[in-house]
Amino acid sequence: MNWKLTTTLLLTGIVTCVSIASCMPRTEAQTSVQFICGVSFDQNDGKRLPTTFAWTPRGKIAVVRWVKALGSYSPQQRCQQVSPRFQQAYNNDNLNFLTNSTTSNGQNIICASSKYDGSCETVLMTLRREDKPLQILNQLKDTLNGRSVGPVKHSSGTPQVYYQIDIDEWLRNQPVVSK
Repeated sequence: MNWKLTTTLLLTGIVTCVSIASCMPRTEAQTSVQFICGVSFDQNDGKRLPTTFAWTPRGKIAVVRWVKALGSYSPQQRCQQVSPRFQQAYNNDNLNFLTNSTTSNGQNIICASSKYDGSCETVLMTLRREDKPLQILNQLKDTLNGRSVGPVKHSSGTPQVYYQIDIDEWLRNQPVVSK
């Protein structure tokens, strides 16, 4: 076989593999960020509450503190269900746009999208009927944009709104929770 042809084929294969890998979503092996459900102390209420954390090499960062139940789902159960959804959205690179939407049965949700004006790709959380979707979305946006100190405290015909979030910038700059 011709060495020039062999070298060309080998280089083409390497370039193809690198190109495909750069377009693939993040995996847990590629990132050291993990969204987990844990417990944090709420100084205002004096209680330990289930909390969705982003666990980074710098430490853990509180994202959502769960206070209220949703139907038969306790705050702990909600935390355990939602934390993996944040992880899924982060791994799939669609946690950069947050939006609100409704399910087919009319229940309000907060979800992630890979682009502005895109469809809801990962449902992050289902809201209670009495929750105000824009208020929760704004709180989450402010938290993830570093404009709010501390996590969103989820205790409380809406237009759909999109917010762009630089999740990696937020993970680099937010204070971590001390042990």
